[in-house]
Amino acid sequence: MAQILDAAEMGNQAVRLRLITEEQLRECLEYIPPNAPPAELLAILERRQYMTAWQISKLNRGDIEGFFMGGYRILYKIASGSFGRVFRADDPRTGAAVAIKVLRRRWFEYPEKIDAFEREGKLGLTMRHPNIVQILAVNCDRKRQEYYIVMEFVEGQNLRDWLAVRKVMPLRDAMRILEEAAAGLAYAYTHGLTHRDIKLSNILLSTTGAAKLVDFGLADITRSVPGMQDDDDVVVDRTVDYAGLEKATGVKSGDVRSDIFFLGGVLYEMLSGKPALPATKDKRARMNRQRFDSIVPLTKAEVDAPPAVFTLLDRMLALDPQQRFQTPSQLYDAVRQVHLEVTGGPSAGQLTPEGPRTVFIVEKNPKFQDLLREKFKSLGFRVLVSIDPARALQRFQQQPFHGLLLDLGTVGEESFATYVQLKNEAGKCMTRLASILLISKEQEQLRNQVQKDDSTAVLNFPLKKGELEKAISDLLPNLD
Repeated sequence: MAQILDAAEMGNQAVRLRLITEEQLRECLEYIPPNAPPAELLAILERRQYMTAWQISKLNRGDIEGFFMGGYRILYKIASGSFGRVFRADDPRTGAAVAIKVLRRRWFEYPEKIDAFEREGKLGLTMRHPNIVQILAVNCDRKRQEYYIVMEFVEGQNLRDWLAVRKVMPLRDAMRILEEAAAGLAYAYTHGLTHRDIKLSNILLSTTGAAKLVDFGLADITRSVPGMQDDDDVVVDRTVDYAGLEKATGVKSGDVRSDIFFLGGVLYEMLSGKPALPATKDKRARMNRQRFDSIVPLTKAEVDAPPAVFTLLDRMLALDPQQRFQTPSQLYDAVRQVHLEVTGGPSAGQLTPEGPRTVFIVEKNPKFQDLLREKFKSLGFRVLVSIDPARALQRFQQQPFHGLLLDLGTVGEESFATYVQLKNEAGKCMTRLASILLISKEQEQLRNQVQKDDSTAVLNFPLKKGELEKAISDLLPNLD
């Protein structure tokens, strides 16, 4: 491209590239003499925030491409990493801000990485949760051969940068952030997603106060492949830590309890100002079992917190995955209880829904529907019945009920995820939801996935005489 010699020519170029409007150009040209050099106009455009320094730098280099992606106008680069570069952008029509993450070209040589990127990104499109950064689009600019994700832009900073300045997080704030992160993990897990890259920089703290998880499922895409030369970005990627932990504990890659372990590491660092795992770029050291087995427990002398906080942290960071919380929903429930204790709030078990005692039965067999309906009615309950567990979730969100009976044997094992969502919803509104799960002999493995507490019973079908009545009496006493 030929060198641009005067401001007007540079301005017209910016208009052609849709970086500014003609009206903005005319306004800025009034402040400079005719035939002024381009630098004078660009300085005014930047000062009036019509253009950014990043756009101006590209324009000065004669670069006329890469200012837009997916219809969004690129404003400036936010960060770079092993995955790619992250830019702030906006919608020229509305001014709405977004973040765009562009995959590095180094990954283009590996079709399986591109496939994983698109698959995980599109799965992320289905997630809508206040503690997860929303994915708005997953696409490829075919002309420039750039794969990218358009995401919600979070005004604020990540947790790593926050701690770099302030060193430690106040206990109440740390527990709130942990609770919100656990809520995001629990929601994602019900949609079949684990995070695989839990670390300080992937927890964003918005100016509105919310903590948001970013980059679900994208870490494995940047895992090193044979023949690739590692650089610093790739070496320090969390996938090595996940691989080391899972090798040390003998679990398969993708085990959700690994996310729980590394979220424990986040809590550890928020409270103490130091990492739970020694920092190193040495892959062999990071894969060593001793690294995970030698975490020094925090003490009351270091962190002023009630015993429940240390118990929670120790369980999250247990090397044996069986000693950790088994699901994110279990973790969320526990974190919420500890958070309530830290803030001096009421016990979650003390809160019950308003209105008449109501139980929602999810049962597919018409004969069993009638038997269960009559049983609960005889005990004084108002009864709702459906064959679809999603209806129970929808109803609870509108008006919480006291009890749930879910027959997984007839409605299917996949309905267990809806049960987890229901318990999460109950936790969010600090409401006790008594639950009776009926399972078949073939579903016995589900018993280990249910949080053991005083609000849930798991019964094998066929039921023994008096077994259902006892469960109802134990779980739903004196609620009038």
